Amino acid sequence: AGALVNTSPIAEHVQVEQQVQVQNTSPSNQLHSTMSSPSVQNQQQLQIVGATNTSPIAEPEIEHEASEESENIEEENDTEDAVYDVQLLEPDPGKRIAIADYDVNDQNRIRRGYIAKGACRPKKYAFPQHPVGGMRRFVAKWFKSYKWLEYSKELDAAFCFVCYLFKDNSHVGGDCFVNGGFRNWNHKASFGKHVGGINSAHNKAQEKYNFFIAPKTTIVESFSSTTKQDKVLYIARLTYSLKCPRFLLGQGLAFRGHDEREVSLNKGNFLELLHWLAENFEEVNKVVLKNAPKNNKMIAHEIQTDLINSCAKETTRLMMEELGDSCFSILADESSDVYLQEQLALCLRYVDK
Repeated sequence: AGALVNTSPIAEHVQVEQQVQVQNTSPSNQLHSTMSSPSVQNQQQLQIVGATNTSPIAEPEIEHEASEESENIEEENDTEDAVYDVQLLEPDPGKRIAIADYDVNDQNRIRRGYIAKGACRPKKYAFPQHPVGGMRRFVAKWFKSYKWLEYSKELDAAFCFVCYLFKDNSHVGGDCFVNGGFRNWNHKASFGKHVGGINSAHNKAQEKYNFFIAPKTTIVESFSSTTKQDKVLYIARLTYSLKCPRFLLGQGLAFRGHDEREVSLNKGNFLELLHWLAENFEEVNKVVLKNAPKNNKMIAHEIQTDLINSCAKETTRLMMEELGDSCFSILADESSDVYLQEQLALCLRYVDK
């Protein structure tokens, strides 16, 4: 059962590795084969790596869609990139054990095996109904909308294939699609909530998945791709942050508040307006405030000042283009405040085009 699928042209090297693996009786293998598990099925899965039984196992009945990335996995030339026989891996997500329960040296090979096998997505199957806001059932068309989605016949529940393989336990959120599965079929919006913003647990797992299936990508290519994505998000964040100053400047309103802490009930006009946009528009919420990188939220006082100066320069430029060679007049009004600081207001008058 520990046989490797030979994906390398140097077959002799792989055969020697197989013999050493079968004869190895080190304490780590003994611990791996005797690890306690909640069920016999889980114990058998843990013994995929260390078992010496090489008898064939019947192919599971559940239909699977082989992932498009499986061809890339099979073309790897290093023996470290070999995958285990996919028939030995538990197909049903409701019966699998966590990736972390496998030996740390075998986790990547198990991941490659599952990627080559593909997510569990039975199509020609009569999905059962159960009462949840009426009699509801899983819909096979959801597979097309969510590439990460898979289904367990055992639990009649939906799981996330990407999060199963790469979700970091330190990230909070999305656990219902990994532990126990999701069965509230009347709340389809939960699929979108599971994906979440750019810093969500699912998107972090998706990023690891993308790099894992394309390990030959150079650092320059990866940096270039990441830079383009960050640039798009930065422009979107800048656009929404700029809408707030344009409104406040047009109305002659102050920007900052006396208390701009997160617990404050009134953070000032700028932050309150940005919070309002995020609460009412999902596309805004995905890129600003909590879903923005901590070093690029575009809400600091210095950023607000830069936005105000940019608006002033752009307004001046447009007025000069509109004015051209026409006649104009300037009205200046000066007054001093209580601190004897001179305040000068300029009014430009001209006939527009």
